[in-house]
Amino acid sequence: MKESLEDLTFLRKTDSLGGCHVVFQQFINELPVYNAFTSVHMDKCNRINKIDICYHPDLLIELPIEKGIPQEEAIRIAIDTLNAQKRVAGTVFGEQVIYPMDNKYYVTWKVAVPLINPIEEWHVFLDFKTGNILDILDALLKSTGRGRVFIPNPVVALADRKLTAESEIPDRAYTDVVLKDLDESGYLKGHYVDTCTTQNRAKEPDLIFNYSRHDPRFKEVMAYYHIDEAARYIQSLGFTNLCNNTIKVNVHGDFVNNSYYSPDTKEITFGTWYIDDAEDADIIMHEYCHVILDDQVPGFGLNWSTCPIAEGFGDFFAACFFAEINEGFNRECVGDWNGIGKIGDCVSRVDSKKHYPEDFLGLDSCDRDGEIWSAALWDIYLQMGGASKIKAKRLAARDNAIRLIIESNFNLNINSRFEDAADAIIIADKNIYDGAYEHLIREVLVKRGILFPLSKSWLKELIICRSECRAP
Repeated sequence: MKESLEDLTFLRKTDSLGGCHVVFQQFINELPVYNAFTSVHMDKCNRINKIDICYHPDLLIELPIEKGIPQEEAIRIAIDTLNAQKRVAGTVFGEQVIYPMDNKYYVTWKVAVPLINPIEEWHVFLDFKTGNILDILDALLKSTGRGRVFIPNPVVALADRKLTAESEIPDRAYTDVVLKDLDESGYLKGHYVDTCTTQNRAKEPDLIFNYSRHDPRFKEVMAYYHIDEAARYIQSLGFTNLCNNTIKVNVHGDFVNNSYYSPDTKEITFGTWYIDDAEDADIIMHEYCHVILDDQVPGFGLNWSTCPIAEGFGDFFAACFFAEINEGFNRECVGDWNGIGKIGDCVSRVDSKKHYPEDFLGLDSCDRDGEIWSAALWDIYLQMGGASKIKAKRLAARDNAIRLIIESNFNLNINSRFEDAADAIIIADKNIYDGAYEHLIREVLVKRGILFPLSKSWLKELIICRSECRAP
């Protein structure tokens, strides 16, 4: 290395439980050298434990950077080379980098090309001076698989409420997806999901799981993809220690119209009858919500008071998570595919007009009572922006509402009732949003009969507090 270290540029410092980690990248003539990172790992006293070096000493000689092809031309060449003109998704961008290859160094355009159908991302390296392709790299992990799924189901994907179990489902109802972080065993096994309890489970050495719904293995792909996506989504909301483990899944459960999660075995079993439960991502998400709650409050949902809260949360999460698919078609309906021919168009809805306590049945009516809670949560989401005509605001409302409700679940216990769960939401709003939504939350829950209205004096104090006491 240069004694002055002038060709190393500081990138980031990351703290861990045992110390800190500082990363530098090698630059020449203000251009980054591809993957030339040097990491210094230190303990809590800043003593160096380890240094990882990727450095090119023969690059000490300055490289001449002459005029070359413009970025727009590099992007065009990259897309044409991949023959992907109709599959580009999102923004294609290029950056200039120094690319080491075959003991030589090239000034290049590195063009990142994201694609759909199937989802892929390629990094194309072009010689800056000539535009010739030097290298093409798959930007996704080698353990990434491919598969086909419904998002969330054929009814929504096709915007067709007249489908039946016997309907021939066209290819356009399926979506090609990436199956992330497979362990390369050939099975659908990753960090968050393992279909190990499914009999005759799918195995594809090339990690390509392209099936139709008539193949029993299709349900495995559905379960793996959607649970993995839900887990990653929850992590993205900030809950990095929630459900950060592997859930076992059996998609070929008993021949009954029932799916369930076992807190003892940490396993989800999906029922198989008429339209199998794992063919509908709404049902998959609903069952995964029992995993979430069990991780937050072990044993939650096993009695008459907490069961409706658990069922309502599951329905709300499924509806809210998929609320923007196909322009929000049928978004208030949960299980629009699974429910066809069984119990009407939907397994349940989140826009019920039920009112507490007169519509609360208790005892063996957990699912129906859950519609009171899911409707209250859905109303909160709408009030937070879910009813906006602007998609960006609806998406923000989705994330904010789901984050709020998941945070509130930490404030529950195994005997909580609707009133306790309502208080838990208000507490969560104070803790993570400085009480910004308290007024609308109370308004929704009062209309549903779950909370009593505040007196005028309490309401006045609330307004004053929100205007004067809120943290900046």
